[in-house]
Amino acid sequence: MTALPQELYKRLKEHVDYFPRKEQAILMCLHEVQDYYGHIPNFALVAVADMLGLPLSHVESVVSFYDMFDRGTPARHRIRVCVSVVCNLMKSHELLKAIRELLGVSPGEVTPDGRFKVIGVQCIGACSEAPCFMVDQDTYKFESKERLYEVLSRYT
Repeated sequence: MTALPQELYKRLKEHVDYFPRKEQAILMCLHEVQDYYGHIPNFALVAVADMLGLPLSHVESVVSFYDMFDRGTPARHRIRVCVSVVCNLMKSHELLKAIRELLGVSPGEVTPDGRFKVIGVQCIGACSEAPCFMVDQDTYKFESKERLYEVLSRYT
């Protein structure tokens, strides 16, 4: 088993110590791991399961359930595009088309330089601004291909 870096281990331990029952820290720990690595590697799943005293299958099922967690190819930034019914009716397909034209990738793919990964998700909780997308933790309303380019150029 690969050991976690000390700084990451320390942050995970802070979350574990915060909650009355250590298994309550699962989401916070998984977010920390993903923020650190850009995705959730298998060895980190094992480490989180051990820290929380949970079966590995439980931690894996949590990662599989939430679309915010990524076990695939890492990228420096994750672009989550809402493809729910509301965003679809509000033309999220135009957003996906603009992303394909600007970056050359579709949902599930990573740009050749490893800068962005595009992920289609069911909801990001911003229906009033549909169609929407997120870059890492920042939410944006899709207005035009030109505005999308401006937003993405901020993420180096």
